[in-house]
This record gives sequence, structure tokens and C-alpha cells, in this order.
Amino acid sequence: MNVFSPQEILKIAINVEDNGKILYENLENKSKDSNLKSLWKYLKEQEEIHKKTFLDMLNSVGDYIVYEFTEGEYTAYIKALAKEYIFVENLIREKIKEDLNSLEALDFGIYVEKESILTYSAFREYILKDKVYILDNIIREERSHLVKLIELKNSLKKEKNEY
Repeated sequence: MNVFSPQEILKIAINVEDNGKILYENLENKSKDSNLKSLWKYLKEQEEIHKKTFLDMLNSVGDYIVYEFTEGEYTAYIKALAKEYIFVENLIREKIKEDLNSLEALDFGIYVEKESILTYSAFREYILKDKVYILDNIIREERSHLVKLIELKNSLKKEKNEY
């Protein structure tokens, strides 16, 4: 089994959080609905907390050794994740320029949170077992963000249907 540093994984995670923060900050600034504005602010702050966690992990990288299970698996996996992440990163930049209505913004927030959950869940097997709880905590928080976004979306859809 070859030993790898998780620096690449952690740098991707930091970029995911940076871009999420930029997105949520932008949505917060554009939102006129106080419930949405409050949610975007909360999510923006959460992204910063998650980024700090990943930075702390990066600064003590030796404590988070990653193993390659088969020859070339890790490299191919990281390349695939990086390629997909670049797509999401570009999509975030495009969406920030758009004038999204509340439901569109919520749908995109849901998409970003799902991508984060998938990405971080995939990283789990490359983190040492005694350190994986840190990533699990972030995944749980991302899931709670997803639930909040979905609940608010459903609430807004219900309000629209009542008119």
C-alpha cells in the first residue's frame, strides 16, 4: 500500500468552502426576503468554519495520512474529483452573475450542498479512521444545510401556490 499526503484532498475541500462562501455571500447581498437573507448569512458563516477546519487539517497534514488502495487509484480519483470540482466552481461563478429568483437560488444552493456532501463522503476512505470523525461532522452539517434549504424551498413553493 502506498502512502499519500491528503494535501490535494484538503485543498479541494478548502476551495469548495471558499466558493460556497462567495456564493452565499452574494445571495445574501442580493436577497430581499429576510428569511432567505438570514439563511444565506448562516450558510456563509458555516462555510468559513468548515474552511478553518480543513486549514487546520492541512496544517497538521501528517496526522491525516491517506492510503492508495491500488496502484494509480488515488491519482485517478483525485483527477476526476478535481475535474468535476472545476465544473462546479465555474458554475458558481456563472450563477453569481445571474439574477436568480428565490426558488432558483435555493435550487442552486441545494445543488452545491449535495456536491459538497458527495465530495466529502468520497474523501472519507482516504482519511485515517481515527480522524474521519472530523469529516463526518462536516458532512452532518452539510446535510443539515441541505435540509434547511429544502424546507425553505418547500415553504416558498407552498406560499406561491396559496396566492
